[in-house]
Amino acid sequence: MFKKMFTLLIAVLFVVPFVVAADDFDDDFGGDFEEEGEDAEEEEEEAPAKKKKNEEQSESDAAMKDLMGDPEDEKPAKEEKEDESEEADAEAAAPAKDGKAPAGKTFNGVKPVLLVKGGFTVFGSYKENGKSLSTMFGSLDEGIVGVEYLGKHVIAKGTLNIRTNYAFLDNGANPLAKVNHHSIQNGAANALYEVYGGVKFYDVFIKAGKLIPEYGLVDTWQNLGMGFTTPFLTKSLIAVEGFLPETDAGLALGYNGIIKKDHNVFVGLSLGTGANASEFWESDRTLGLYGRVGYGFKEYVKAAFAFQYRNDYYSGKKLDHIGIGVHINVAAKGFEMPITFDYGMMKMVKDQTARKSTTSMLLSLAPGYAYHFNHEWIDKVGLALRYDLVQGVYLDGSADYLDWRNYRSNSMVMRIGVTANFFTKELAGIRGMAGLTFLMQPESKVDKKDINGDGKTKDFGFTTIALQAGAEF
Repeated sequence: MFKKMFTLLIAVLFVVPFVVAADDFDDDFGGDFEEEGEDAEEEEEEAPAKKKKNEEQSESDAAMKDLMGDPEDEKPAKEEKEDESEEADAEAAAPAKDGKAPAGKTFNGVKPVLLVKGGFTVFGSYKENGKSLSTMFGSLDEGIVGVEYLGKHVIAKGTLNIRTNYAFLDNGANPLAKVNHHSIQNGAANALYEVYGGVKFYDVFIKAGKLIPEYGLVDTWQNLGMGFTTPFLTKSLIAVEGFLPETDAGLALGYNGIIKKDHNVFVGLSLGTGANASEFWESDRTLGLYGRVGYGFKEYVKAAFAFQYRNDYYSGKKLDHIGIGVHINVAAKGFEMPITFDYGMMKMVKDQTARKSTTSMLLSLAPGYAYHFNHEWIDKVGLALRYDLVQGVYLDGSADYLDWRNYRSNSMVMRIGVTANFFTKELAGIRGMAGLTFLMQPESKVDKKDINGDGKTKDFGFTTIALQAGAEF
């Protein structure tokens, strides 16, 4: 059966174009060989046949446009005069600006996914076992590659994150950040980022597989943005620090549509297998529930309220995590201000018989300004600041992330940074950037009272100055 279908597909791909070309040839040149003096009755008999052929050709062209990615109107246009219709078709067929469909239209078809961003630390230092060590290393902070298909009613996506391990995570004190950092160096299965399929109708979607949780604006960080590189800065802090899985295997459903051209409303809910650091992950003993409600107005503002519920098991005990978040991104006249706030309430194991309730808080601000140029290939120059505040700190990155003795909910760390980058205009749908980033996490007291009696009282700080570059499709 497969061979028959494959043979039929080959026939369609190769035979149909020749048949259509033959029809076009006959239409264009057949009139020279027709006998003069044909009566009007014969022309009237040919009219219905030509009309039917044009309708079939129109349906075929529409199907091809859906496959190859031509923008499609959200609502069917009214019948217009022939010359106005031709102008509208030409406008719709023109390449979409900045990789997006024109206003009031949605992009359909096959689309490659590419986001590559890396850097090289030219100067830096970090602490390890009380010693100050210098840093000079390179890393691929993001390497998301794959393909995406958006049809009228079918959606599918398959991507890998081929980034490398990162020294500030490997030498840090957060065990979740290490496990939650998907890298090709940790195995092919760990590099699987988003692999899912599903359906959509009237802007309602249902998809299943391995995907980004429906939570806040986490999915909007997959772009060059203002150009920060390190994994602390490329994505929402909630995913980098590990309190939200980068991707989760399960089912997602929701609505994401444009109302009156300018207003974007999105609601989502996803069910997954829970924290990917769980020893029972991929089993029926873990659960992740994520949801969001959001609104956006053109490119000026996008905001979402998010929540998550996860449970995990450790030493035979069920441990819950409840989190809420508020994510906002405001942009106008070159200025941009992303705001991320998340608060978590968790349970950890205190000893073999008791559980302990803990909390966490994450705050991230990244104000920036971009100056646009009227240049042949330079698009803009951007400058952005970064401030991160993390309340709830681990002491030992090699210990279990569910062990309360390794966690201090009343301690905090802070990160500050600045980045300057220039961005290129799109060429064949690809744009790039390059620049310089300074980032510092000051060393701070974590366990001043040393309640464990183990002498671990400090979190590891670091400083880095890095050169960076990236590209996206």
